Amino acid sequence: MNISHHLTDETIQDYASGSLSMPMETLVACHLTVCSRCRNRAALSDGVAGSLFNEIKSVSVSTSASDLLARASSMPAHSAPLTNAEGRSAPLVTGVPRPLARLLSVPLEELDWRRIAPGIKQHNLSDQHRKHGAFQLLHLEPGTVLSAHSHNDRELTYLVEGSYTDETGTFKAGDIADLDGHDHTHQPVVDSEVPCIALIATQSPVNYSGVLGKIMQPFVGI
Repeated sequence: MNISHHLTDETIQDYASGSLSMPMETLVACHLTVCSRCRNRAALSDGVAGSLFNEIKSVSVSTSASDLLARASSMPAHSAPLTNAEGRSAPLVTGVPRPLARLLSVPLEELDWRRIAPGIKQHNLSDQHRKHGAFQLLHLEPGTVLSAHSHNDRELTYLVEGSYTDETGTFKAGDIADLDGHDHTHQPVVDSEVPCIALIATQSPVNYSGVLGKIMQPFVGI
């Protein structure tokens, strides 16, 4: 896989420090599974963070290690494995990065895609209100042109299949668009002969430039 677009240093540092949201952490993890360059940078950032942690002066605590382990074992897990109707663990979906596969119970083509506009379908991976950002898969038919928009905050887009081109370049499977919301107005156009499937995560609603985009925004949820 030929990767042309990578994570910014800021995003890698936030990933290493554990300060990213779960949706954005998932996108970063997807990219790291296919990009050795960003994996090495993330490992270096982890090493720096570890060195800084070791330099912090220790302080005495009243809780023992055994007490902490006992408390941890009594707490519910943050996530559970996918299960099928019979309650057995479901196998991971193939053909997509493992971090994304863990969130899916069926292959991409069998997802419950919701048509929101000609050539555009979506599958939400979160039920949070759009004012808090979006976490979803977009299915875009060849030739689809999205409305021009900019961002107030960071937006991450991981290309699962197909490709698109915008003002920042051409993005293909494995690439990640890492935009920080500063003067980044773009209008993606699907230029592949197969549908473009993208995993996106935002921290707040985007700013559409055109009237149509603003009208569709409540339905799109981005």
